[in-house]
Amino acid sequence: MLRRAFAVPLVAAGIVVAVSGSAWACGGLVAPGHAEALERAVTLAAWHDGYEHYVTGFEFAGLANSFGYIIPLPGVPTKIVRGGNWTLERLQGEIGEGPLGFKEKGFGISAAEAASPVEVLQQVKIDALNITVVRGGGPDVAKWAVKNGFDLTRDAPAVLGSYSTKGAVFALAKFDRADAKSRGLVQGQGEVIQFTIPTKAPWIPLRILSLGKTGVEYVDAELFVLTDGRPTFFPSIPSIKGMTVKANKRASSSLLSDLHADQGMSWVPASGMWFTALNLRTTASTMDYDLSIDGGGPAGHVEPAGQSLPVPLGWSFWLALLGGSAVLLVYARRERRRTRTRTAVVVS
Repeated sequence: MLRRAFAVPLVAAGIVVAVSGSAWACGGLVAPGHAEALERAVTLAAWHDGYEHYVTGFEFAGLANSFGYIIPLPGVPTKIVRGGNWTLERLQGEIGEGPLGFKEKGFGISAAEAASPVEVLQQVKIDALNITVVRGGGPDVAKWAVKNGFDLTRDAPAVLGSYSTKGAVFALAKFDRADAKSRGLVQGQGEVIQFTIPTKAPWIPLRILSLGKTGVEYVDAELFVLTDGRPTFFPSIPSIKGMTVKANKRASSSLLSDLHADQGMSWVPASGMWFTALNLRTTASTMDYDLSIDGGGPAGHVEPAGQSLPVPLGWSFWLALLGGSAVLLVYARRERRRTRTRTAVVVS
């Protein structure tokens, strides 16, 4: 029922995406001629009980026959599965916004690929999306990607190198339009996948969103964070140009219940999590950072201590403040009357 309810907004979102010129899925777009448009980013980074659950989607719009994304990950996933049927939509609904629009199967690698300085860690096929998780230096990963059909921009070796030196691994996801067409997928639809990664805390790669973009092009990302407690962020959210806080509160029981009921989301607890929703819209020239949550990041890199977002003051606080002010006002009036009475007695 939820999927059918979101069907019409999903098509509308796909039409907007096709002309927006923003970025998708907290990854770097790679497509022949770089004319393809996987354009808007909606991502959930959730941490619970020692694991980051990184849920992200892939929509497509444009004319390229084969295109994909490169996503830095803080560690090697223990599981890569199809994402939930309504998780990202439900998160968007929690902040009053419209929704977005992995059957597992292995596929082999050649002997030449096996001998490469790039280590192939995992391979999974999810519908029309081929996902390969690799480890290696940035320039080596870039060369490996080109040999395997990814059309990279000139800045790719440097950008990927900035991640590999920190100890990140890379998920290279290639979308085959012919396969997508055979499955009946249309422009604006996509794949949602979930990486389960053992980490001490969550981390969202943001610099990768600027891959292949000129400095004046915009990055547009919608980020959701679920943590076991109130999180800290580095860089601090107020210091990030173009970052807007949409929600910063304890996750409601209805939200957690809805997420828990979705496919692959049974790990979501019934209570006790903190919900943060962020929107980032800024030019690519400003994207020289990633977002560390509670010190999370690749194993080979230590992030500085972060800062918590100020908790918005709820109605109970303002009610208490109003009540306290009323008490003080009554007390002040009584004191003035007592003062006038004492003054009158002295004068008489």
